[in-house]
Amino acid sequence: MGPGPYHPGRELERAVERGDLRLAVAIAKDITRESGRPIPLALARRLLPLVAVERPDAYDAWACRWLARWLSEAHEATIDGAADLAAALADLPSEPVSAQDTIKRLGG
Repeated sequence: MGPGPYHPGRELERAVERGDLRLAVAIAKDITRESGRPIPLALARRLLPLVAVERPDAYDAWACRWLARWLSEAHEATIDGAADLAAALADLPSEPVSAQDTIKRLGG
């Protein structure tokens, strides 16, 4: 029996799990182009630790774009929540585990 149907969302998740930023970005771009929508915010968040490690010079821009998306998509966004998320995003390169836990807890 051959492989099943191609599911780009699953492939994106696998690339993120493997830490393959280059492939994950390529798949995310394909998904966005085909669907006309960005990848889910929670999945986009999972790219941030990879960017922090592999492309630290680009991390601030990625984190700011993610935070802007959260602000526009979160149903109950508050300034306090945004400040807490911004602090966690700032900490993510140096404290990835605790920062990711904070971001998840705050709804990211």
